[in-house]
Amino acid sequence: MRTRINLLTTTAAILLAMTATALAKPEPKPAKPTQADQAKQAEKLYQQGRDALLTGEYDKAVTLLTKAVSADKVGKTSYRLALARAYRYADRIAPAAKELATILKTAPDHVEAGQLLGEIYIAEEDWAKAAAVLTPLLKYRHDYTTYHMLAEATYNLDKYPEARKYFEKAVQLNPDSAADHYQLGNIYLAGHFYSLAAESYQKALSRGIESPVLRYKLGSAYFNLRNYFGRVQVVTVKAGKTGTISENWYLIEPVPGKTDTFRAAPSNSAIFQIAKATTDGIANRPDIQFLKANIYLNARRYKQAYAMFGKIKETIPKEDKALYYFYYSQAAFGIDKYDEYLSLLDEAIALDKAAYKPTLVEAYLKVAEQYNQLGQADKYIHYLARAVAASPQTVSLHLKLGYAYEQARKYNLAAKQWQLVLDLQNDHPQRLKLINLITKYKNIPAEKDPKTKATG
Repeated sequence: MRTRINLLTTTAAILLAMTATALAKPEPKPAKPTQADQAKQAEKLYQQGRDALLTGEYDKAVTLLTKAVSADKVGKTSYRLALARAYRYADRIAPAAKELATILKTAPDHVEAGQLLGEIYIAEEDWAKAAAVLTPLLKYRHDYTTYHMLAEATYNLDKYPEARKYFEKAVQLNPDSAADHYQLGNIYLAGHFYSLAAESYQKALSRGIESPVLRYKLGSAYFNLRNYFGRVQVVTVKAGKTGTISENWYLIEPVPGKTDTFRAAPSNSAIFQIAKATTDGIANRPDIQFLKANIYLNARRYKQAYAMFGKIKETIPKEDKALYYFYYSQAAFGIDKYDEYLSLLDEAIALDKAAYKPTLVEAYLKVAEQYNQLGQADKYIHYLARAVAASPQTVSLHLKLGYAYEQARKYNLAAKQWQLVLDLQNDHPQRLKLINLITKYKNIPAEKDPKTKATG
């Protein structure tokens, strides 16, 4: 019995010792994840983050994709690009830009990252940064997106030659882009390439852009091409009204003696486009009414132009007043209102002497010639004398006035003007002729008409 107890005791001791030994032995360390395991985990996080991004869970996508980027030891740009997109969709623009900039530091040929960063800068209207990011991308890919954004950036930086080049390339790659055609039209118009501007605006219209401002700019291009009314035709429009649009025609005026029949301007004319802009909502703008009056003026429809200028007088801004009075004066001249013509021109000169004072002599000569054709010698001489007074150093004016006096039989006054010609230009081509005329008339007494003295 005692032997059995000892045996049990010995066995228990052995088991106790084995247990203690087992407890004292440290557990084996977990195996370190291999590079393949890390890549697998990063890919799993990326796929989960991408799914969250595509389902609109942007904050969740940011969390998962941040972990994916951290777990990735290879430096996959696709993970960081997805993270940048997640940040952007979550309206966290600064970290999005930071991720994209990081991609471009290590992979400057990553066009998608550069374009996305360019979009961010453009949305923030940071045109300089956008141009700086986008320009290098052309080394690696010539696609529409890059050209379009570069064009927009350089246009807003007022670098018009560069913007023109980029927009032209953009419309080559994407000819259906109405917005690019419109902006290209703006560049052409600003550069005075009116034919190209008109073509671009027409393309923008045909591709779906419809706005009064576009119509106004197209009208301006046609105006500068001197396409005021285009090829006027006679059309029939029931219950038509002068000065309105009917389909693709602008109704200029009724044809006398014919019902519902009008002379009409086609759509590819300045007046049609300006009238269309007016109809579509910018009728009250002074500049468009001013341009409309000028269209009529340059088309030599002086009566209508004169009436239009008269109506808009109070709406013209201060900076355009001088130009307004100048054009208004031309309309007055066109309907034989010569005194008003000169009066309006004086208004223009008072506002901008440098620009319009040089036109005064020509104005006097124009009025003088009109009276000469009407056979009104006194007024002819009167306005020639005013031209001489405005430019007393001009030899040709003294010569012309001398002949006018001779024609009116005011010989003494004629001789004085010819003598002034020789005083101003001793070697005048008509020197001998003038000497003979002066000699011929010098002994003829001057007329005692007070009007003649005042004029002379």
